[in-house]
Amino acid sequence: MSANAVSYRKTQFERIQAVIAAAKDYAEAREAFAVASKGLARSRRQNPGNPDQYADELDEAADSVGKAQARVADLVAELVADGSLEILSESIACETKRLS
Repeated sequence: MSANAVSYRKTQFERIQAVIAAAKDYAEAREAFAVASKGLARSRRQNPGNPDQYADELDEAADSVGKAQARVADLVAELVADGSLEILSESIACETKRLS
């Protein structure tokens, strides 16, 4: 059984919630990457030529960003494939018009 077959058993709401959660994970991963990048830069300024833990942390953070980004993309692709994202967009447009 494929991952897509399993995810399509979830409701639109559940899948949209999964995108929101994945987007939050992605944002956290990007923040961790930024922190690790700054740490590595600071460490290299203070100890030039000395490899340290920050390089490994940066590699791990970059890997986490990539995985989180792929997860968001996969989830959004599922919502596009079944029309859920278009429905959501239309619903938001209607609500925006109603509130205007």
